[in-house]
Amino acid sequence: MESAVVKLWSLLLLLFSSSAWATDLTIAAASSYRSLLTELADEFEQRENVSVRLVFGSSGKLTTQIQHGAPYDLYFSADVSYLQHLQTSGYLSGKIITDGYGQLVLWSAKAGLLPESIEQLSEMKSVTLAIAQPRHAPFGKAAMRVLENHQLADAVEGQLVYAENVAQAAQMALSGAADMAFVAVSVLPSDARDDNQLLVLPLSDERLLKQSHAVLKRADDLNLAIQFSQFTQREEFNPLKCKHGLIPGNRAGARNE
Repeated sequence: MESAVVKLWSLLLLLFSSSAWATDLTIAAASSYRSLLTELADEFEQRENVSVRLVFGSSGKLTTQIQHGAPYDLYFSADVSYLQHLQTSGYLSGKIITDGYGQLVLWSAKAGLLPESIEQLSEMKSVTLAIAQPRHAPFGKAAMRVLENHQLADAVEGQLVYAENVAQAAQMALSGAADMAFVAVSVLPSDARDDNQLLVLPLSDERLLKQSHAVLKRADDLNLAIQFSQFTQREEFNPLKCKHGLIPGNRAGARNE
């Protein structure tokens, strides 16, 4: 199995290095960063006259890709523990930067379907619940922690429908493939965030969704990668981060490592 993975990545590396993928910066990012980084990358491209390519996926799978040599310049993760692992293994250049905290919600495209509290899920036996795969998706892992803390994991186990990442979980609820979904606020359209469509789920440990990024040691243009990292840290973008469901600030345990 390992040799098959290596062969696959050898092929992908050839594709990445071809002229079809010519770009100044290639950034790997958790799906929860999509709306925010799309705006930031567009602004950076205009100001600096460069090309930025964004690759989105689950944090766990992106980490595996980086370990197998994927040609990314920066990595934005929805769970800082993945970055810490890469740092320990020598893949990062410089420190880990805390961007803020993700917000987990239970969401439904259908108004009025949500329970008034998470505990009421135990009574809703007929609904299906989309969730990002907890093994490699931080928002899925955080959702499972919420269910466990409320003694609901066993009660709803048969109702869970697994998605590859948090954006796919939201799409399942939007398309009707699931009745509700555990998702990041950041993956929801701004017009789909009414109070009767989402239930905010506070975490007992906010570090589970500590959104962070770092420059990768293998960056083709290290200076440009550092420049983009510094660009995203400007205070002028704090309102934009809030707009896209990322809560900036230095909470307990929030520090640049």
